[in-house]
Amino acid sequence: MDSTMISSGAVTNRIDQLEKSGLVVREINPRDKRGAVVSLTPAGLAKVEAALEAYVRTQARLVAVLEEAELSAFDGLFRKLLDSFDGL
Repeated sequence: MDSTMISSGAVTNRIDQLEKSGLVVREINPRDKRGAVVSLTPAGLAKVEAALEAYVRTQARLVAVLEEAELSAFDGLFRKLLDSFDGL
């Protein structure tokens, strides 16, 4: 909830929709009966894998115009930028 900045009700609604679509299953948390454990179904995992593959292809296309030295410089700058978020 914190990382997506949405309410617990919004999370519940999204999980409900994913469950209706057959992408996740929800089970009672054995350690705390007030909560649930949500797991991907095989169909949900296939959907995630397809999205990840498409994401990787898109990223490769975006940086394909860069030469080796430019890509190395970009990588270093991007890592520096990401590292600056660690304390936030």
